[in-house]
Amino acid sequence: MLFQNKSFRRLFFGRILSVFADSILFFSLLKWIELKSGNANSFTLFYAAYYVPIALLALPAGVWINGKTLQHVMSWSNAVRIAGMLLFVSFAEWIPVYWVYALLVLESIVGLFFMPANQSLLPQIVSAENRPAANSWLQMGYTVVKIAGQTFTAMMLKSTVSPAMLLLTASMLLLCSMLCILRVKPLVRLPKPKSQNRWSMMKEGIRYIAKHRRLGPIFAFLAAALFIASSTDLILVSFLRDVLGSGVENLSFIGTASLCGMITGAALVPKWYKRIERKWLVVPSLFALCAAIGSLYLIRHWLFILPFFFVQGIALGCFNITFVTYLQDVVEQENYTRTFSLYHMISSISALPGILMTGALLSGMGVMNTVLVVSGFLLVLGVAGIVVIPPLGKGTSQEDTKLEAAG
Repeated sequence: MLFQNKSFRRLFFGRILSVFADSILFFSLLKWIELKSGNANSFTLFYAAYYVPIALLALPAGVWINGKTLQHVMSWSNAVRIAGMLLFVSFAEWIPVYWVYALLVLESIVGLFFMPANQSLLPQIVSAENRPAANSWLQMGYTVVKIAGQTFTAMMLKSTVSPAMLLLTASMLLLCSMLCILRVKPLVRLPKPKSQNRWSMMKEGIRYIAKHRRLGPIFAFLAAALFIASSTDLILVSFLRDVLGSGVENLSFIGTASLCGMITGAALVPKWYKRIERKWLVVPSLFALCAAIGSLYLIRHWLFILPFFFVQGIALGCFNITFVTYLQDVVEQENYTRTFSLYHMISSISALPGILMTGALLSGMGVMNTVLVVSGFLLVLGVAGIVVIPPLGKGTSQEDTKLEAAG
């Protein structure tokens, strides 16, 4: 498809170049905070600055895109990010270190427009029979480039390349991404919806999930899991810096191990989905994360963290694919969009309070006690998931699944 469909090829490279740039940006700013600020709370504020815009503005951003030319939306998003990074690098020597958070907030906000526009443009340039393959290409490209971006940034930082130079590199990648996107033809403008009452649609979607005998408990489980699991990076950053005395760039290697595990888990799910009760592809992710975080209590070198987070990545990959596929199987077509909007909204909103809580624990109890508390929460939540989540059946067929969900 990359060779036969020029528009898809340009969209594909536009997206992976943007993801590569975002990965470099994130870890470069994280390193900047480590070098310029000695305050332990600075990492909590860093992650809060990233998640607050996502939690508050994800749905309004999706509404705003309607009626706009999608290629122009993505190009505008890249252009604003480029301008923000260039201005920051130009004045970094004369401005307070906390302007890093302002840049991160800006990058997070404009990034909210890029991905929905990208996903909405794909069906307009790829035929219906080729969309599964196209989505597979985009997802695999996203994961591989995310790994490459983290590894590249860590290696450059270890080679004493400055965060400012890496930000300039990210700007060049975004410029190349913008040039690819502007060449995607034809230009596509989404129609404005007839109904402007988005709040009513959101309420109906929430009521649908809450009344569903299986989806209600699963979404409650998801929110509780993300409330705790979203703070993993913050715990790892504090552990690397305060316990091991290691640079935060090593977080990218741990993230790479987890992403490799996610690819492995995603590859295993198609073989297991019709053979194993789906509940046992969802719940084990919490026990795997519990073991990964709990292992920090005994580990004294960051290299020994990698196997635990590789296994955790396998479980998380199984969870992600199984959860999304199960929703596709059981949700009625008219509720499909709202269900996935609620899924993404919960994913964003649950992360912020979890990070703030973990930051407070790190400040008040220290790293090692926080490791014990969070791993204990995950263990309790995993056991609760076994009890609370009803049987989800095997993915034998869509018809059987709908009967199981209704029954």
